[in-house]
Amino acid sequence: MRATQKRAKNSANRTRAEALLFPLAAFLSASGWSKNDAERSFSRAFDLSLDTQGSRQIKHIGDPAPYADIVALWLRDRRFLDSGGRAKPLPLQGKVSFATLAREVESKLDPHIAISVLTQFRNIRRIGNGKYKLVSPYFRAYSSKSLAFEPMANFLSDASDTLGRILKRKEKSRGVDLFWRTAETSNLSDAGAKQFFAFSKERTLAFVNEIDEWLEAHRGHGANESKRGLRRRVGLGVFSIFSAPKTSRPKKATARRNY
Repeated sequence: MRATQKRAKNSANRTRAEALLFPLAAFLSASGWSKNDAERSFSRAFDLSLDTQGSRQIKHIGDPAPYADIVALWLRDRRFLDSGGRAKPLPLQGKVSFATLAREVESKLDPHIAISVLTQFRNIRRIGNGKYKLVSPYFRAYSSKSLAFEPMANFLSDASDTLGRILKRKEKSRGVDLFWRTAETSNLSDAGAKQFFAFSKERTLAFVNEIDEWLEAHRGHGANESKRGLRRRVGLGVFSIFSAPKTSRPKKATARRNY
């Protein structure tokens, strides 16, 4: 039984890896690379990844969704808010506690494990009276020393899947219109970049919360209309762009690209 499960898991991992690499292979091929060129470059990149000196440690946390949901519910449910509408510090156990919050998200979730993960990645911290305070308005999946594997793997997988579907889509496809949007400039100083990230984080959080509320309101919508009960995972992912410093060039207009 274990051997069968291991083979199934390895097969799923291979399928996911191939889906992840497909857009890269397509773009390299379109750039004139041969299969041998791509294999050699991938081999060098793989060897480079094994040299982890000075890099963040990668930590496995399992499904990241419950941790993101804990943060979201903590900020939204009146039971966990103070009179000013802010997330209030919570004890580990009790009628209105972190354990209550965690089990509201997932009944079988161990509050101690959730506390450990959220503390490790600086989402919450323990304060003097034994309570836990929320310090990040969204689930942070990294710290100065470590990086959570599953959220980053999901991000790469989702980005590659979207690109792969766009590449494979026929001109008269009847599927949903997947998209990729960017807004960027190549002419900002470090000071300007800091201002941009402060501004964009605030606006992005408001936007993502609005999207989250829409998804929550429509959860399970049209269940009777879905063929054979099949459901799809949908959503939006937002990422930041921050290049290595380059020599100053004449000012360029901000670029908006739609794909």
